[in-house]
Amino acid sequence: MDEVGIAFAGDVAAEIERRLPGVGETKLHKLLYYVQGYHLAWEGRPAFHDAIEAWELGPVVVSLWRDRKHGATSKTNRSSAQGSTLPESVRNITVNVISRLGHLTGRELIRSTHTEEPWRAATNGGRNIANQVISHRSLIDFFSVEPDWVTQMREHVATARDNQAFAPDPPGALDAVMAKYFSG
Repeated sequence: MDEVGIAFAGDVAAEIERRLPGVGETKLHKLLYYVQGYHLAWEGRPAFHDAIEAWELGPVVVSLWRDRKHGATSKTNRSSAQGSTLPESVRNITVNVISRLGHLTGRELIRSTHTEEPWRAATNGGRNIANQVISHRSLIDFFSVEPDWVTQMREHVATARDNQAFAPDPPGALDAVMAKYFSG
């Protein structure tokens, strides 16, 4: 770790590779983008310092890509060599990203990131793909927005709340609520 609570991109990549053996480089870099975005939005600081650029195939952690291309070991994974572990917040968000997106292919993640505002803003809607840096501000703005289905569910829960004693839901009730919000 560099500063308290901030890891090196190589350490986050190593955690992803440990949990998803055989993950390809394309998929790895997209998952790192999601880890960085959610960490910035939820924790108010980066998961790692390394810049992410908008390349033709989506977001790429440039320092990690260059190190791996040239077979170098650098500060992108220095803390692993020193035996330290990921900060808890980085590890937790990494696990969350893997559980939500780890089943997607690299190609699916490329399509997803190409529709998202951070990549689109950095590339002027895909018209200027010249390895532009994706700013932390654009990641915070994008990843801080709650999806409509979460907002609707939150509102539903708030209106359904009452002052009565807790009683467990009948079997299948949660599935019915989830189906309602995921179907549309």
